[in-house]
Amino acid sequence: MTTKRRFRTLLALVGAAVLLLPSAPGALAQVPSNDDFDNATVIAGLPFQDSLDTTEATTAADDPDCAGNGHTVWYAFTPGADVTITANTSGSDYDTTLSAYTGSRGALEQVACNDDSGSLQSRIVFAATSGTTYFFMVGSFFDSPGGALQISVAELLPPPNDDFDDSTPVDVLPFSDEVDTDLATSAADDPDCNGNLHSVWYAFTPTADMEIQADTFGSGYETTLSAWTGTRGDLTQVACGSFRVRFQAVEGQTYHFMVGAAFEEAGHLVFNLRELPPPLVLGLSIDPTGSVTRAGLATIHGALTCSRDAPGVVIIGTIRQQQSKKVAVATFTASVDCETSVTWSATVAGETALFRRGNASVVASINYFDESRGDPVAARATRTVRLQ
Repeated sequence: MTTKRRFRTLLALVGAAVLLLPSAPGALAQVPSNDDFDNATVIAGLPFQDSLDTTEATTAADDPDCAGNGHTVWYAFTPGADVTITANTSGSDYDTTLSAYTGSRGALEQVACNDDSGSLQSRIVFAATSGTTYFFMVGSFFDSPGGALQISVAELLPPPNDDFDDSTPVDVLPFSDEVDTDLATSAADDPDCNGNLHSVWYAFTPTADMEIQADTFGSGYETTLSAWTGTRGDLTQVACGSFRVRFQAVEGQTYHFMVGAAFEEAGHLVFNLRELPPPLVLGLSIDPTGSVTRAGLATIHGALTCSRDAPGVVIIGTIRQQQSKKVAVATFTASVDCETSVTWSATVAGETALFRRGNASVVASINYFDESRGDPVAARATRTVRLQ
């Protein structure tokens, strides 16, 4: 047998072996068992959770519409008592729609419908009647694809910190809490900060003086947020905002945080509280001398100081040199990681003329975003630099 024939025979054997190998589990998505209304997954009790792949789910001709009805799957639940139900698709990796219906196939009546609730995932809340079957349809937004679905259905209860007297205590920072505020109420003596609908309460007593930030980032509705000192019925406002407040807190003083809804709609609340680091201070300088090559490349230097670590600081600027009737101009960029202090440099060619020995005007600036505080920080420096 020739070498070519042996090689071809070996390739054929390898190919046959690959075909005989078993497919990896989950390598190919399958049509979900609850793809059709008539095969809706029955929810036996609450709370309920399910995960499945809807990539190959289809749409029936009589599927109802809720911001689209692509790749639909169905669930059914019949409560044994009157209950408020909340359902959501949080954790799914595609743009979902979620709706609930009563009735029968082809004659369904919509109870609730939602496309996005603070993200591309969906959330609905409705009052359910004992003995009535509710059908949940999860779809994809119009023509978008399906994906990995996670659905949760639960009974909605009033939050435990609905009242000032039941404030959730915050013992350690940073602190984060998530509650559903749909059934939260407002007490007659709740204070006002752009409204006080669906209010819930938190309380924190710092063990040292500190600057703190409370925020509701990640919530599924528009909030109001405020901080207070004092006692029930005799509260003094410290701060009032929509989604974030900051203030200097005093050791031993109890601060009460009230989160309300800006409008009638409440929902999924995320409350965060943390101590802030000191404000970042950047100091930018330019060295008085630089250099220039025979090819007209100018190099300038400088230093950057930072009150605490600042990674990825970008310095931008211009060099301008008047040369008799001509002007050499160039822009530059330098990027540095600052830990207390660091030097920087930039080498550029003139965009309108070659640089040469002599004085040049240099302007450098920084517009930095301090992620630890969520603040923009700026610095600027100007100098006449001797290129030599």
